[in-house]
Amino acid sequence: MNRSAAKKRLMFIQKEDYNFLAYNTIILLDALGCTSEEKKFKDFRKIAYLIDFINEGGDPSKFDQSQLSKIYSRAQIKKKLLHHLVIILKNKNFIGVSMNSTSHTIDLWLKKTEVSEGFLDKRMFNAELSNIKSLKSAVRSLRTITIKTLADKVFADNNVITWEV
Repeated sequence: MNRSAAKKRLMFIQKEDYNFLAYNTIILLDALGCTSEEKKFKDFRKIAYLIDFINEGGDPSKFDQSQLSKIYSRAQIKKKLLHHLVIILKNKNFIGVSMNSTSHTIDLWLKKTEVSEGFLDKRMFNAELSNIKSLKSAVRSLRTITIKTLADKVFADNNVITWEV
């Protein structure tokens, strides 16, 4: 029995878990004020790049080139998971989704009335909210910036080799 439990723990990768990605997406949308279609988060794929900063320190300038490179690489994997997650969160009515015909992206906003008040308790996610605040200061216009500009500012400008986003 202990061996089975240990094996399950080894197979679990927190940063690729849907629950982990879901709560990070929800608190990010809330913290950025993306709570209506008028204030939507443009291009959900950016979230894949932001997850590690939300959980590990906020300001990208505090990470060295090697760390940034790992974050960038992991983000490529998270994009597919986030695509599935967006469908799940939309079907559960936690988020609104719209197709941006100008930029050909999928934009999101949090349906705050559908999320329990206890979940958005600021004390529970104090570290993550602090990191989001640092991230917002370091990278202006997180809600509306293009994914290419985000990748350039955070990764390419710090000598991380990037490929087409």
